[in-house]
This record gives sequence, C-alpha cells and structure tokens, in this order.
Amino acid sequence: MGSAATFRLSRHARVRLQKLDRILDKFYGAPEGELDNKQDPLEEAVYIILSFQTNLERVKQVWTQLRQAFRSWEDLARAPIRRVARVLRVGGLQEQKARTIKNLLKAVEAHADGFSLGWLQDIEDKEAERILMRLPGLSRKGARCVLLYSLNRLVFPVDGNTFRILKRVGVLSSSSVYRRRPLHDGLQHVVEPSRRKPFHINLVVHGQRTCLPLRPRCFACVARGMCAMSGVPADIRAAAHKAGINDSNA
Repeated sequence: MGSAATFRLSRHARVRLQKLDRILDKFYGAPEGELDNKQDPLEEAVYIILSFQTNLERVKQVWTQLRQAFRSWEDLARAPIRRVARVLRVGGLQEQKARTIKNLLKAVEAHADGFSLGWLQDIEDKEAERILMRLPGLSRKGARCVLLYSLNRLVFPVDGNTFRILKRVGVLSSSSVYRRRPLHDGLQHVVEPSRRKPFHINLVVHGQRTCLPLRPRCFACVARGMCAMSGVPADIRAAAHKAGINDSNA
C-alpha cells in the first residue's frame, strides 16, 4: 500500500524496532480488548474521531454516552450540533468532534445511500484506504485503524503513541515528520504483516500506560534498557541516568 521508496531505516534501527516488538509483546501480549476498537467500520470511524487528543478511558466513556443518547446514526445525523456536543463534552473538543461526526455521517449516507461502511469489505486495501481518507475526520492513521480493526486488513497504523515511542526509543530520528506519507508507508513496510496488529496494539497500550506524552514513566518502562530517551524531559532523563537504568546502545 503506497511506496516506501523515500523512507529508509538503518539496519540498527530495524533491529531496535524488532527488539521493541518482542519486549512489548512479552509484557503486554496485545490486549486488543483494552482498546475497545469496533468491528463495524462506521462505528470504528466514529470511535477514531472521538479518540482525538484524549485518553482511552475518556474515549470509552464518551462512546457509551453517545450510543445511549442516540438510538441510531440517523438520529445523530439529524440532531443539532449543540446537542451532540453536550454528549461529547467529557472527551474534550466537543464542538469540533460533533461537527466532524455529523459531516462524516452525511458523507457516508450520500455515498452509500445509508449509514454503513460494510461495503468496503469487497474493496481492495489501497482503494479502501483512499475512500476512507476522503471522509471527514479520517487521516491516514484513522483510515488504517478502520482497515485493521474492522476490515481485518494487515496494515500498520502509525498513531501518536507509535510515533512518540519510536522517536524516543531511537527507531525514528528526532527530525521525522508525522504527517508525511512515506513515514507511514515505510514503517508499515518494515513491520512484518503478521506483527502489524499486535505490535500496533502494544504500542498504543504502552503509550497510554507508560510512555506518556508529557511525563513518561521511565522507571516503570519495560523497554527502558534499550531506550535512547530522545525528547524525554531533562529531569526524567537525568534521574534515569543517575539510577543507571538507561542504555541507549542496547
């Protein structure tokens, strides 16, 4: 899916990537149920929008509230934005998300004459990804999450957790740019198809539990012995070095 021609990982970086995969899988075991992703592709698309800039617990909470407040996607699509936003308040950015979800539902209804993305099951990966990315609220990461969790395709979504962790560990350089397609396609290319789903799950869980955006819990990190700690706050880096737990050459 897409060319990885302009993205390269050194042999050392590939070894680190594979080592990280083994460490996280041994520790977490790919607990898919913890993420609460949806089997239905339209549900997953909405869930991805709700997950923007919030944590797993809030996503789960706001998802439950949304499904309780609206009996069907049609009800939600016809509801005023202010009503939808009130339901989404706990997850933050409620007005933006309410507008995006309503636009998504409108686009899906216009394309499929109904509120379903099930017809994507019969479309090959590249075209399905292209269609999903044209829907309001879905980036390349979001489209690949729908493909992975709802359509059972062997893709590797690069979300914020994945990008943050791979930069800190030293797989990606500090100058890597998240929004560039070659990075997404290139990482997908270097991760073995059979490892794409479990590795992605473990990275998300690790990013939510331990490798936090602002204050990573390095002393509780199962991968601390191999982590370069790139971009980690100075005080956390200093404490780790003082304790002798960091080995960027691992």
